[in-house]
Amino acid sequence: MMVSPWSAARAILALAGVALFIAACGTVNTAVCPRVAVLNHASSVTKFASASKNEPANALYRLEMTDISMVCKYSGAGSDQLEANVKVAVTARRGPKFSGGIGRVVYFVVVTDRTGAVLAKRTFPVRFDFRGKPEIKFNEGAWMFVDLSARGGGGGAGYEIWTGFQLSDAEVAYNRRRLGL
Repeated sequence: MMVSPWSAARAILALAGVALFIAACGTVNTAVCPRVAVLNHASSVTKFASASKNEPANALYRLEMTDISMVCKYSGAGSDQLEANVKVAVTARRGPKFSGGIGRVVYFVVVTDRTGAVLAKRTFPVRFDFRGKPEIKFNEGAWMFVDLSARGGGGGAGYEIWTGFQLSDAEVAYNRRRLGL
């Protein structure tokens, strides 16, 4: 029985494809970005005219993170250097006690491993101006660089990126009360 050259070539290509598939199953896909999310109790911040009166009628303004996205890439010899560009959509609403001017808050971005160990944290100040409007929407971008080599690399599936507003103890208590936590 004689085998045509085309049949032999197809058989070799099929075997090569199976070998590549099997080899890929044993490797970590570092192209996967870490999971990214907004920390629930830090997803909003309300600033008050008086720290002793934490009630809506005394609010200067309230900000809420409404969406989050991320683009990431890996570099380094073992793809163990993570660069993440996190983009957060924010809605700000004026409160009854806001008399104008510039509003200010701070938000954070933190990278953790799946056990919750913090690998990197950065804070970012935000300035905004309502310009006479009751509500404004804007985006904030944060860039993070994390060396994962001490953690054995492993790709994005082993890490998480969290963001939220940097809150005082009183602001955390207010958010928990407001969210029913």
